[in-house]
Amino acid sequence: HSSEADTLLTDTATIIISQLIITGNQVTRMSIIQRELVIHELDTLPRIVFERAIERTKENLMNTNLFNFVTIQHQKLSKTEYAVIIDLKERWYVFPVPIFELVDRNFNEFVKSGDWSRINYGAYLNWDNFRGMNESSRLLFRWGYSQRIGVSYAIPFINKNQEEGLIVGASYSRNREAGYKVDESKLILFKDENDFVRKEIAAGIRYTHRNGFYDTGSFAAEYRYNSISDTIAQLNPEFLGQGRTRQELITLSWQFRRDHRDFKIYPLKGYLFDVDVVKQGIGILANEPDLLYLAAQVKYFKQLAPRWYTTHTVKGKLSGQSDASFFNTRGFGYGNELVRGYEFYVIPGQNYLLSRNSFKFALLPTRVLALPFNFLEKFRTIPYAFYLNANFDLGYVRDRQTRELNPLANTLQLGYGVGLDYVTYYNLVFRMEYSFNKFGENGFFLHFTAPI
Repeated sequence: HSSEADTLLTDTATIIISQLIITGNQVTRMSIIQRELVIHELDTLPRIVFERAIERTKENLMNTNLFNFVTIQHQKLSKTEYAVIIDLKERWYVFPVPIFELVDRNFNEFVKSGDWSRINYGAYLNWDNFRGMNESSRLLFRWGYSQRIGVSYAIPFINKNQEEGLIVGASYSRNREAGYKVDESKLILFKDENDFVRKEIAAGIRYTHRNGFYDTGSFAAEYRYNSISDTIAQLNPEFLGQGRTRQELITLSWQFRRDHRDFKIYPLKGYLFDVDVVKQGIGILANEPDLLYLAAQVKYFKQLAPRWYTTHTVKGKLSGQSDASFFNTRGFGYGNELVRGYEFYVIPGQNYLLSRNSFKFALLPTRVLALPFNFLEKFRTIPYAFYLNANFDLGYVRDRQTRELNPLANTLQLGYGVGLDYVTYYNLVFRMEYSFNKFGENGFFLHFTAPI
């Protein structure tokens, strides 16, 4: 937008949006875009409200994961009237995604083992933004060490008011290896080169209700059938409980989420709150577990100064049972549910509390690299950013079952370190961290998700 328009925006008390123009949406339907707009044609807004509404509109559109770039400009038409132009650069929506992934819980476990047979390979066939309605269809074919086939379909809006949505999916998987217990708070694995030691069939459906822009409630029902080898049941009779080799399970869950983050892939401002109530087993299947737990988290992101940020997460889980099987018990050690510096540990338990904290410096704020040759239009420009981090985490897991094999439970754990994050498009985040735990153990760790 012009400097003249900037001057008028500074001097004018109210802004009238007399025109709202949207360009660049070759696939995405206009109704999907309009659902995310905080501004509308003929709105009359105070200047400061107008500027914030422009910012939130851009964030909302980027958080649909439909666009690589969103540019919003405003142009003067008269003393108080402006045209707002929203230009969209759509992603590539139909493509196969090769799978080359590790069996281990994280990259660091794989590096430690050095076993290149512990690799999965295959492909996802993704069709995002199907019919321009922000639907997502996915086929999964994964072979190698841990095999899975699956299908899923998600539609965010099934009603005229664009509030209700559905997600359905099903999968079949089988594994040659399974972690069947912990010892010294480390996962112990059993492997059979000639057979699959764990198999699973899963199917589920989730109904979502989005209220406004930032609040979403959902209800899900899921069926899972798991079977394990006789050897695992003998090595740990409590893996599925009482020496069983099979488990059928129906899970019902409810979730509420309030999401005010600026950009979901790598937020720097805003907050997220969500709470889950999960009931595993409803008493209609044979030997079904009877478990109920509550999980909640709060994430807070704040800009302290130009290029300086702070991020904080507090999350916890409460379970009323102390007799869950090993397979149905989770604590620290999976995904982001860990204190940094403890990547090689697993700390199962019924209850836990985790605090993760980072102070960030934008070493290289978001830039856009224009490739110097005539490449596919949707890949000719690449956004990228680098952030330095100083991290400090605290965590506590309460375990009432395997305390003698799980010495890190029921004691406070802390970790700290430094890191470098690389952020680019298509929701890619690469984290390099050097972390220490309270025992003085330290190491270099790689992760492929946002830090908090």
